[in-house]
Formats: sequence, structure tokens, C-alpha cells
Amino acid sequence: MTVRAFVVKAIDYDSIAEIYDLYVTSDYDVAFFVSEVRKVGGPVLELMAGTGRLSLPLLGAGARLVCVDNSRGMLDVLDRKLERHGLDAELHCMDVRNLDLPSSFELAILPFNAFMELVDERDQRAVLAAVYRCLEPGGRFVCTLHNPVVRRATVDGVLRTVGRFATIEGALVVSGVEEGGDPVVKRLQFFELYGTDGALIWKRLLPMEFSLIEHESFESMASDVGFRIDRVYGDYQRSPFEPATSPAMVFLLQKRSA
Repeated sequence: MTVRAFVVKAIDYDSIAEIYDLYVTSDYDVAFFVSEVRKVGGPVLELMAGTGRLSLPLLGAGARLVCVDNSRGMLDVLDRKLERHGLDAELHCMDVRNLDLPSSFELAILPFNAFMELVDERDQRAVLAAVYRCLEPGGRFVCTLHNPVVRRATVDGVLRTVGRFATIEGALVVSGVEEGGDPVVKRLQFFELYGTDGALIWKRLLPMEFSLIEHESFESMASDVGFRIDRVYGDYQRSPFEPATSPAMVFLLQKRSA
């Protein structure tokens, strides 16, 4: 199966906002980020917050959040969840390349490898510069990415099932296939909703792109805008980053003091 014919300008999260929480239930990074936000007294800037997979547990842990995402549909879902749980956060539908926020933050986070959805280096640099401007002197930025050495192994053109998820109608089946990876990966993600009788109700396609950003490239871009590289973890248990084997690159960056 080939995915190269699809040109993706931006991932259309609005089109799957109402089903996103059915199939994205990961919590492997929650304890890590709870620990990070507990070091902060003021509001935390969460970028590409989506429907609040991470936002809700952080708010539950006492964090004050300013959540930014460029998908109105995803933020609408988050807003309803906040109301349902009796929680409050400041939500902004905004392009992360052009952050227009009044506050200076002690901590900004960009979780769930979402930085990789910026496939153009100019956009990557623009986001790093925008975050830098939003931080107070000495402020920290936690940005997470896949380790391209490890992640590239599954970019092989093989269709894989993400999972089968129960719904009111019956079941949602999610699958995907990926090609490329030098550095941009093109992914086709398929959504199929089946009734309890096994009949297909609808099928949806979400073309996606993300960039496998090398460790050295990210560090160079971050340094160019002024960040100091504090440390890099290889997972969310704070293991040292091992280039050949670590699944993740968890960058802890710091804005230089004035």
C-alpha cells in the first residue's frame, strides 16, 4: 500500500475530534508531567493540548493551565470535559507558530510527540522561538519526540491495527499504514465504525504527516533561538537517552536568564 500520493498541509483533527478519546487513551507520560508541573507555582502553558488527554490529570493534580491548540473541534471537546468534571483552564484556539499570549510562563510543555507534526524546519524553528518568547527568564520548556532510530523501524508500508474500541453503536476499528521517514513520514489512518450486527456504518480516512527529527537537529534549533539544553531523557521514567535504543527523546530546555 502506498501513501505517497497524499499531500497533507495540516492534520485535520476537527474531522475526528468527536471520536479521538475513544482510541487515544495513553497515560504513560502522565506521572512524568504531573511531577514537572508540581514544581511550578504559576500557570503552565500546554501546547497542542487537543481534547485534554493530559490536561485533565494535570488540572486534577492542581496545575493552572493555559491550553493552546489550532483545532477548534478538539478544544470544544476539551471545554465540555472541563465543565463535566468541574475543572477550569484557559483555552486558546491558536497557531503555535504565532503565539499571542499576555503571560510570561515559568513552564511550557509540548507533549505526546506533537512537535513532530511540524514537518517544515521553518515551522519547527518558529514554534521554538514563539515558546521562548512566552517564557520568563529561566523558564523551562519540556518537548517530547520519538527517537527516529527506533520509530523508523515501523515505517514500513505494513497496515497495522491500532485497536478495536467499544462504542454505543458497536465498535470502532482503527488502523494505519506509514511510509517515508527521511525525514517526513506519511501515514494513512483508517476509522471504521461497525454496528452490533457487524455491518459497516461508516468509514473515514485521516491523512497524516510527521517528521522524524534527529536528536542533533532539535538541539541545534533549540540552541539557535537561545535555549540551554538542560537534559534529555530516553523515556518517561527519566532514564538517560541512549541514541540506539531509547524510545523517546524528552527534552528539558531552559530559557537563559536575563
